[in-house]
Order: sequence, then structure tokens, then C-alpha cells
Amino acid sequence: MITDKQLIEGCRSGRREMLGLLVDRYKDDLYRFCRHLTLNAQDAEDLFQEVWVRVIRKLEKYDCERSFKAWLFQVTVNLHRDRYRRWKKLQHRFLGEASFQADFLNIRDSSPLTEEALLRNERNAELEQGLRALSKRYLAPLVLYYYNEFSYEEIAEMLGIPVGTVKSRLNQGKKLLQTSMQHVKEEA
Repeated sequence: MITDKQLIEGCRSGRREMLGLLVDRYKDDLYRFCRHLTLNAQDAEDLFQEVWVRVIRKLEKYDCERSFKAWLFQVTVNLHRDRYRRWKKLQHRFLGEASFQADFLNIRDSSPLTEEALLRNERNAELEQGLRALSKRYLAPLVLYYYNEFSYEEIAEMLGIPVGTVKSRLNQGKKLLQTSMQHVKEEA
């Protein structure tokens, strides 16, 4: 199996097929992470594309001693943070204090609707609604830790915060998510 380092060196030397292999290796994990960050399929696709454009531009500066996946996700977090700040400024300028409600894509499972599938779909919908209610400061650490299985140290490096803050935000995020999901259940 070709290592990330070999793929990156191939990309740096202009071999396009190596870039294709690199994208293929991380596309599912990266898209899933973008989807969790944005909670919107179209925004996730836009962010996904923007990340790869940035990665290609900055690949010469990448330090091959670091984990490529951690670096890729750090680029994603930074781009998402920049996009979110720009969006908030525009929203505030044009809408004032009014909030903006996005239409979120319902994730559907194509398997037959058994009782188990219905319960799973209901839990997924509750989880997605709970995630939507979370502040970005808690959402990113939760997604990086539980869905992408990064360590506290890797998350701290990606987000540019101390390890203790990562632990605190994970703990607080879990509590907020549980509370949010409890409210969703009570409303149903």
C-alpha cells in the first residue's frame, strides 16, 4: 500500500494520478466531517471542494512528518471557521439580529422500513436536530473526537486551543447534546 508521504511526494512532482489516489483515500472521511460541521449537504460539498483546492495550493508547505489526515482536518476547520465568520458578518449586516434558518437535508436509509430501521432513523433525526442546536465551539470537538477518532492532542492542534479546553468542550458539548436531545424527545 502506498503511504501518504509517497502520494504527497508524487503530487509535488506533478503526478496527477497520485492526487486522485490521495483524494480517494480521504474523500469519505472528509465529506462526512464537512457534513457534520455544516449540517447541510450543499454547504458540505462546497466546503469539501474548497478544502481540496486549499490543500493542493499548500501541499508544498505540508510537513510530511505530521499526520496528513490531521492536517487535512485542520485545514477544513480553519476554512469552515473563516466561512462562518464571513457569513455571520453578512447576516448581521443584512438581516440585523434576525436569525437565519437553513433547510437541512434529511439523511435517508434505503433499506426496508422495519421497526429497527424506523427507530434508527428516529434516533438519527434526534441526533441531527441535537447537533444543529449546538454552538460550533462544541460541535467541532465532538465530531472530531467521536466520529473521526482524533486524540485530544490532535484536536487541540487542529482547533488551536489547549488540550484542557478540548476536554472541557467535549464534556460540555455532550451535556448540551443530551439536554437538546431530551427536549426533542419531549416535543415529539
